[in-house]
Amino acid sequence: MNASTNGRHGRDDGIVIAGGGLAGQRCAECLRREGYSGPIRIVCSEARRPYDRPPLSKDLLSGARNEDALSYRPADWYGEHTIDLLLGIRATGLRPQERRLVLSDGGVLRYDRLLIATGSRPRAIRLLTGYDNVSTLRTLDDALLLREVLATTPRLAIIGAGFIGLEIASTARSLGVGVTLIEAAACPLQSVLGRELGSWFERLHCAEGVEVLTGRTVGGVDGNGNVHALRLSDQSIVEVDHIVVGVGVEPDISWLAGSGLDQSGGVPVDPHGRTSIDRVFASGDAAATLDERRGRYIAGSHWEAAGRQGARAARVMLGLKPGEVPLTSFWSDQYGLRIQYVGDRRLADSVEIDGDLNSRNFTATFTTAGRAVAALLVGRPRSLPAARLAIEKGTP
Repeated sequence: MNASTNGRHGRDDGIVIAGGGLAGQRCAECLRREGYSGPIRIVCSEARRPYDRPPLSKDLLSGARNEDALSYRPADWYGEHTIDLLLGIRATGLRPQERRLVLSDGGVLRYDRLLIATGSRPRAIRLLTGYDNVSTLRTLDDALLLREVLATTPRLAIIGAGFIGLEIASTARSLGVGVTLIEAAACPLQSVLGRELGSWFERLHCAEGVEVLTGRTVGGVDGNGNVHALRLSDQSIVEVDHIVVGVGVEPDISWLAGSGLDQSGGVPVDPHGRTSIDRVFASGDAAATLDERRGRYIAGSHWEAAGRQGARAARVMLGLKPGEVPLTSFWSDQYGLRIQYVGDRRLADSVEIDGDLNSRNFTATFTTAGRAVAALLVGRPRSLPAARLAIEKGTP
């Protein structure tokens, strides 16, 4: 679909959304739903209309879903709602005093209000840069390429045992690919869930045939053009056919240099998405949102939070009440299990387990002073509403 350019160089381009991810999509939907009738323009760096990213490491990667099924809305929806998609164009600069957004094609948009929702980009490992058989997974094109690779790759190494690495490992094993998972920490997800529950994820993947190597980093590479083997920090050798780097992401906001907005770890925003610059908002992975309970800015957000932040920013733009700040939550599908997390474990001083950690059916409730602040649910999707309510109410 070609981007509509009507009014791009006009006096006022209305509300401009820099970024075609979930936060930007939900912002646009909310603006129309709440009665805003002015121009809306979404600047999408990819040449695709906004699409859902969680299936990239799961159903799309396995081939269970096709790429057309991932789009948030049909192509004609944007025309029906008079929303211009500027596809294959990136935001490259912001001039807030002029209220202008500079674009990669040389164009400029003059905004009435602006949402910064350019998301994040994968962190790289310099030692592996430039090799043909090393990839990341962030975009739909990344997933399609990796899907082709997995069809002919007997040995896959995944560097980084965060949720994206674990999901790729699960999907690769379902396709019969041999997987080695390399993690620098003592166990997967240690910084997110702690040692006890991180070790449960390690056992889960080992039981499914994944070789999990923890407490190790990549110290060297054997190869020319393609990596044939990784030399790890403990002197062990891992022979590979393909490598996926999944060592986290960083906000994609370097284009804001010189704008007056901090780019060190996400654009700082209040709980409603407002930046320090009038008429400029930020949400999703591009933002660092003030957590009033912890008194600090928290960088990035998961899928559900990004969508809600985009909608909240839309309401604030229109002078409406944004509503209560919801709890952060996300989910992951691994080996047929639905794994859900809600709240913030970092506020907790202890954890209580309902069920058996040697099984695939339990709830871990994180508490502080005896009150629930977070929960991890494994194989218990129906228990999520009760867990969320307990955390919101602060019940024992």
